[in-house]
Amino acid sequence: MKSVRPIVIKIGETMVDTSAMAEVLGHLGVSKEYSDWFMNTRGGDAQALIEFAGRMCYESYQPHLNPNVTKIREDPAAYYKNILLKGDGSILEQGHVVFALLDISRICSHEIVRHRVGTSISQESLRYVRPREIKFWVPDELTEDQKKSMAGAVEQAEETYRGMESNVPWESLSMDNKKRVTSALRRILPDGIATNMIWGANHRTLRWLIEMRTDPAAEVEIRIVFDQIAQILTRDYRLIYQDFVRAELPDGTGSWKPTLRSKV
Repeated sequence: MKSVRPIVIKIGETMVDTSAMAEVLGHLGVSKEYSDWFMNTRGGDAQALIEFAGRMCYESYQPHLNPNVTKIREDPAAYYKNILLKGDGSILEQGHVVFALLDISRICSHEIVRHRVGTSISQESLRYVRPREIKFWVPDELTEDQKKSMAGAVEQAEETYRGMESNVPWESLSMDNKKRVTSALRRILPDGIATNMIWGANHRTLRWLIEMRTDPAAEVEIRIVFDQIAQILTRDYRLIYQDFVRAELPDGTGSWKPTLRSKV
């Protein structure tokens, strides 16, 4: 058994085609002054796309483009603060972030996949993958005796698994038969075995899951995962998460709460 701890790495994000965005502004009749202002100050990440989408709803790219709009919020931070206060969460769905969740237990992954709306999930399959080593995280909240007992149980399960695995003539099996035997053998492995997942979500979903899954009442491992996710998002998307505040918990994880508005 190899002791591991969950790791989160951001591997993808929504980006925009700035030339296409400028083409849209031209089609809408936005002046070159305001088109250049927006394109030169907003960058090309999801935050620019979300603001762009929000301004489409009111045609608020410049004053008087929509006769009902006589002034606009030009500061991005002020624009996002207003969006969050109003709860206009639908535009946050325009931006998606993708993470590699490494060495999370299947207990943790089963909780994560319960959140389906606004997410994308691709998980390592133990029906096809025979683990080269049994990775396992023993929770710190156990006593030392409990940790030793748990580690011993995992090592015993691994020994039994390896014994059965070694008696299978893998080289002579078709891929279909390998799949069937691999699937049968995995049943002896503990639910806490480490797995890997590519997981993504839009920013509306992410704001809510961070709040919910870093709550002190959440299971400790999922708090470890979403604490890391929150740190990445507040670093890379400061406008969207400008109101999130982290409180250190006794176990070293953080509980993140929004100060402007909860679910949007």
